[in-house]
Amino acid sequence: MCGIVGYIGKRPAVEVLLKGLSRLEYRGYDSTGIALRLETENSEGSKIEIRKSEGKLENVQKLATSLPAQAKNSLCGIGHTRWATHGKPTTQNAHPHRTGHVVLVHNGIIENYQEIKEELLARGHKPASETDSELFGFLVLDEMAKGLGLREAVIVSFRGIIGVCSVVVMSERELGKIIGVRNGTPMVAALDPSGGAILASDAQPILEYTNDVFFMGDGDLVELSEGGAEFFDLTTGLPKKVESTHLDWSIDRIDRGGYPHYMLKEIYEQPTALVDTLNALLDRAKIESFPLAKHRGTELLMAAEELVFVACGSSWHAALLGKYWLEKYARISVSVELASEFRYRDPVLRPGALVIGVSQSGETADTLAVIRAMKKQGVPTLAVVNVRGSPIAREAEGVFFTAAGPEIGVASTKALLTQFLTLLTFAGALSAKRHHEHGKKGSTDPLTDALFKNTLVLPHALTAYLEATDGVAKQAQTIAKSLVDAKGFFFIGRGYSYPVALEGALKLKEIAYVHAEGYAAGELKHGPIAMIDSDMVVVVLAPKDAWRDKTVSNLEEVKARGARIVSIGAPSDSHLRSLSDFWIPLPELEDDALLPFAMTPAVQLLSYEIAVLKGTDIDKPRNLAKSVTVE
Repeated sequence: MCGIVGYIGKRPAVEVLLKGLSRLEYRGYDSTGIALRLETENSEGSKIEIRKSEGKLENVQKLATSLPAQAKNSLCGIGHTRWATHGKPTTQNAHPHRTGHVVLVHNGIIENYQEIKEELLARGHKPASETDSELFGFLVLDEMAKGLGLREAVIVSFRGIIGVCSVVVMSERELGKIIGVRNGTPMVAALDPSGGAILASDAQPILEYTNDVFFMGDGDLVELSEGGAEFFDLTTGLPKKVESTHLDWSIDRIDRGGYPHYMLKEIYEQPTALVDTLNALLDRAKIESFPLAKHRGTELLMAAEELVFVACGSSWHAALLGKYWLEKYARISVSVELASEFRYRDPVLRPGALVIGVSQSGETADTLAVIRAMKKQGVPTLAVVNVRGSPIAREAEGVFFTAAGPEIGVASTKALLTQFLTLLTFAGALSAKRHHEHGKKGSTDPLTDALFKNTLVLPHALTAYLEATDGVAKQAQTIAKSLVDAKGFFFIGRGYSYPVALEGALKLKEIAYVHAEGYAAGELKHGPIAMIDSDMVVVVLAPKDAWRDKTVSNLEEVKARGARIVSIGAPSDSHLRSLSDFWIPLPELEDDALLPFAMTPAVQLLSYEIAVLKGTDIDKPRNLAKSVTVE
C-alpha cells in the first residue's frame, strides 16, 4: 500500500526521498509528496517546505525543481506515496500533512478516526483534508502544547488510536529528529554509512546505501537523528535493542536491466529464482531426496498430521496447486483457505493441524491476522514468505523463505513460482518421510526420487523454454495481436492445470484490465458455458497428463459454440493442435507434476503481451498495490 521514506544525514534529502519513493512505486499509489527541513524560515515563516500532488511521482519531481535553494540543500525530510483509503486521491489529501508545526506521513487506517475527529473539532481544530491521517498530527500538536517533546508526544498520541498503521513525524520545534512508529504496516530503518539514518516502508529504498537493516516490530518506535537511529518501546517509552539483518539483495537486481517492464524481467528471472530457492530450502550436503534444511519450520512440517493453507490472490493459487502435490506424494490431508474468509469463520481444527500462511510480501493483512489468531489459540503456525523480517515471518512459529529476490511488478511472477517450488519440496520431503517410516530402513521411494532428480534440472529446462528464439515469448506475442480485441477470456484446466488457469485469468485482469475467468474445465457445463460465443477466447491448458483427455472433451464443447481456442499442451499432441486456433507448445518434462512450472510462464507472457498492446501501466496496474496491508 502506501510508501514511506524518511532521511536525516549528510546527503541531499530531496534526492534520497525522490529516489526512495521511486523504489516504492510498485506498492501502488495515486498521490505523492515530500517535506524538507529548512535551516531558516521561508517567506511564510515555516521551517519545513512541502511539495505534493495527485497522480504520479513525476509530478512532484517537477515541483521539486522549483524548490528554494535552502530546500534543495536540505539534509532532512520525509516522503510518501499514498494509496487512497479515507478521502479521494487529490492533492489536498496527499501526504505529507501539516498541522501547525507538525508534519507527518501515514500508512494504514485509523479505525477510530470519527471519534478522534469529533473530539478535535470540539477543541477548535479544523482539518484541511478528508483523511484520517491528518488527525494524528493534531493529536501530536496538542500533546506538544502541553510541554511534551516530539517523541513523547508521538507515543502518547499513538496510544490513543486504534488500527493497523505506521506514522512518521517531524516538527519545526525539533528539526533534528524524525520519529517513526510501526504498528502492523511495515517499517525498516538503517544507518547511513555516511552519517545519519534512513527509514522506509520496505528495504528497497535503503539498499543503495546499505544492506544492513533493522526490521521494526509492532510497537517499535525509532528516532532518527544525524547521530543515527535509536529504538524505543511504544508501550513503555523505554529504549530497546533491535537486531540488524543483512540482506543479500543488490540494487542492480531492482533495476529493469534493459527490459521494458519489471514484469517481463521478472518472468525471465524465474529459473534463477528457482535455483536460489532450492539452495535455500535444501541441505545439499545430504544425498536423499528433498532433504529440507533443519530448522523450526522443518520440525513443524514433519510433525504435522494435517495442513491448512491460508493465503490470498496468487499465493492462494500456489496453495491450491500444493494441495495436489501434497495429497499425491505425501498422502496427507490438506485444506486451502482464503485468508479473508478463514479469519472471520469459526473453523474447526483437529489436533495435529499445522496452519501455513503463504504470502509474497509477508505483509498481507488477512493472512497475518490468521497467523496471529492461530497463535493465540495455541495452533502451530508456519509461514512461506519472500521477505525476511516481514510481519508474517516474525509472527509465525516457523518460516520458510523463498528466494525470489525483490519483485517490483505488482502482478506476481517469480515469487509465485518459488512458492510453487517450496510447496512441491514440502510434498517431496513428507513423501520421503512417510516412505521411510513405512518401509525398510534406508529404503527410498522411486517416485519421490525421480521427482527430486527432475526438480533439480527443472530450472535449466525452464531457461531453455523461455529463451528459445521462436519459443513461448514469440508465440505469445503473435497470439496477442490476434486476440487483443476479444470480449473476454476463459482459462480452463484440470488437475495441476486448474490453479494455473485461475492464475492466468488473474494476470490478464490485473495488467490488461480484460474480463477473464478461470475454471476447472469440468465446471463449464454447470453454468459458465452459457457465456461462450464467437467473441470469447478459451485458453485450454491440456498437457499430456492424467486429465488431458477429459480437458479436450471440454475443449470440444466450447469450440462447438464458436469460441476461439488457445491451447497449451505437449509439443507432440497433434490432435490438440488441430482443434486449436492458436497453439503454445510446452517443453518436454520428465515428470507431469512439474508441468505447472512451464504453463505458468506461458500464461504470464500471454497476459503481458496483451497488456502491452493495450498500453496499460503493466508494472503498476490501476487500483492495485503490491502489499495489501489493510483489509
